[in-house]
Amino acid sequence: MCRSGSKGKDLRDGFGEEDDSLEVGRVATEKGSRKAWSEGVCRLMNLDLVDPTTIAPPQLGDKCAPVGAEYALPLSDVTARRRRPYLFGRDWTSTDIGYAVFFVPMHAIAFLAGPFTFTWDALAVAAALYVVTGGLGLSMSYHRQLSHKSFRCPKWLEFTLAYCGALAFEGDPIEWSKNHNWHHRYTDTDLDRHTPADGFWHSHMGWLFDEQLSLSRVGPKGNVKQDNASVVPWFYKESPGFYQWLRETYMYHMLGQVVVLALLGGLPYVVWGFVIRMLVTMHMTWFVNSAVHIWGRQTYDTNDSSRNNWWVALLVFGDGWHNNHHAFEYSARHGLEWWQLDFSWLVIRSLQAVGLAWDVKLPTAEALAEKRLRPLSS
Repeated sequence: MCRSGSKGKDLRDGFGEEDDSLEVGRVATEKGSRKAWSEGVCRLMNLDLVDPTTIAPPQLGDKCAPVGAEYALPLSDVTARRRRPYLFGRDWTSTDIGYAVFFVPMHAIAFLAGPFTFTWDALAVAAALYVVTGGLGLSMSYHRQLSHKSFRCPKWLEFTLAYCGALAFEGDPIEWSKNHNWHHRYTDTDLDRHTPADGFWHSHMGWLFDEQLSLSRVGPKGNVKQDNASVVPWFYKESPGFYQWLRETYMYHMLGQVVVLALLGGLPYVVWGFVIRMLVTMHMTWFVNSAVHIWGRQTYDTNDSSRNNWWVALLVFGDGWHNNHHAFEYSARHGLEWWQLDFSWLVIRSLQAVGLAWDVKLPTAEALAEKRLRPLSS
């Protein structure tokens, strides 16, 4: 499945426009960013790590020559090969260490402290914040509105929804949307940072721990420079003040929500309302990178591995109807059949009904018919 990047789609569709006066990197380096905090952790640990931008591409190896034998993923027609060693025989960057130092303790806290801090009100807080950050924030705002411009709404509502997405701890809107649109542009090619051709683990979360491999695919600066275009998100062009402020102060908002939860409910609220909720939200998002490119049904011709997966759709507010989404990236509705439950679409449709959403994009009947596969492939 290792292919070149020639499949690339025009990233300007529903995302940004060429503008040489504005250049927005993939990962912020401001003092309040995740990148800066990762570097700070490594300094405290006195770790001498490799600078990923100084590594010549040949040292990363041939991207189309994986280190392991090809194998079939369980219950799927997708085949994979491991690209690089996961633990030993590789270089580690400050970002890799930063993620490891964060995720290993967070999972340990969830499994060890979760049972001992459980209360019904803490569970309710976690569930409510999952809907707010994962549903309203990631699925509706980050994914459908900011990444694909599938609907518009008043700026106060756009900013509120984007802030909900930021509290999910998956990065600022600029970073998230750039990563997501890169995936759409190069799905299943050797430029896709979390293709299932690298295996389930890598496509799910392993890609987070290999900055060198990622940069070998997106370029040293992470600025989408292919095809000689500086692509700037449409929302940043419209409101640079808000989105730059959120990017520069990102980590302080993450700490802020921990403090608020601690004041409201003590340790149970922190463990369940922040740690467990945050991890669940992330794994649900990662299932859209991994599971729905491995298991499910393809209804539309997309020339990639995207699938419609009902159980992921139920867990991630409709985003599991992923083959539908890859077929019609601009669509505000992912569950295109009447029986395909799509929570985010129901909210968008409700906002449209009361005049708080407009320019809601949907595929036409002709577009649906043109891309539909006959017969359906499983």
